[in-house]
Amino acid sequence: MDHRILTSRQYFKLLLLIYGVMLVAQVGTGAVFFFLRSTQADVMHDDAQLATILQYIVPGAALLLPIVGWVLSKRTLRNITEREPLSDKLRKYQSNLLVKYAFFEAPTLLALVAYFLTGKQGFLGAAVALVLWFLSQVPTKSRVFSDIPLLPLEESKLNDPEAEVAEMPIRD
Repeated sequence: MDHRILTSRQYFKLLLLIYGVMLVAQVGTGAVFFFLRSTQADVMHDDAQLATILQYIVPGAALLLPIVGWVLSKRTLRNITEREPLSDKLRKYQSNLLVKYAFFEAPTLLALVAYFLTGKQGFLGAAVALVLWFLSQVPTKSRVFSDIPLLPLEESKLNDPEAEVAEMPIRD
């Protein structure tokens, strides 16, 4: 398997790309469901029985899943040691970020589907609140520095935009 060397600038752009794709997925899905629901309101039936069930599931998932993702993220980050190569630390951080973000995205999509199926504005509100919460999770350089145990040399490499910091596998 081939590898590609990433500079510090490229690595942080990759993190922002991952974040942006997940944000666009949530907002885009919400926009499509809102548009479909508002334009098709006369032909879509509001399912009261489903709304009754989902009124417990959606808020529970909206509160619980992001917290579980945050706890799992913190636990995983604690397993990264200072002795590991910088490339391994950054790869683990990237994987960790994907999992953490998935725990935000899942309840948002559940809330949007619940809104689409039932027409209840509360579910749409929960999805909007989750997206706003997700907006506070932007991957920044300072967050990486605080989350990963870095040596001073590694910090200086990450501060240099042209320094080679990570080796990522490329799949053909």
